[in-house]
Amino acid sequence: METQRLWQALQLKRDAYVWMQFNQSANGDAVLIVGLVYAVWVLFASVLNTSGLPFLDTGFDAVSQFIQLFIAGGFAWIIGSGAVYAISTFIFESRVNFGAIVPITGYAHAPLVLVPLVARLSFPIGAALIFLGIWSAAMMVTGFQSNLDMTQERAIGSALTAMFVWVLLVGIPGF
Repeated sequence: METQRLWQALQLKRDAYVWMQFNQSANGDAVLIVGLVYAVWVLFASVLNTSGLPFLDTGFDAVSQFIQLFIAGGFAWIIGSGAVYAISTFIFESRVNFGAIVPITGYAHAPLVLVPLVARLSFPIGAALIFLGIWSAAMMVTGFQSNLDMTQERAIGSALTAMFVWVLLVGIPGF
């Protein structure tokens, strides 16, 4: 994984997103990032017995929780990317490549790895999700503006749509 590019993306530097546009390994790195986020969530919930994490119920078997959350998160990531593609194509009437959206939304999962740490430190999870969600949205906005030539307003709308779809699909009880 390109940790340098991940660090640049977290800092909202345009170079990371330009790299994503021209490098095929960005999709694989995005898959690793998404998987790592959900693995850390389950690790904290099961091993460290952290309660209050969103989308995880305490008392479930750690393996089944990981599989359930990983599938729901991966599904929500791809469907959220599809929502961005649909909005860009049908509402904004722009020509975009779905393959350019997927790594941007995958890399935007990276700040969410901090949610269990916030829970462990007994900070309010809701406030953490809002702050980290804004950071994720800012990452998507930067990527959409860099790689998809979206205006700021359209990039913000697309990022919020992707996040809404993610919350809706990952938060479905029993998915």
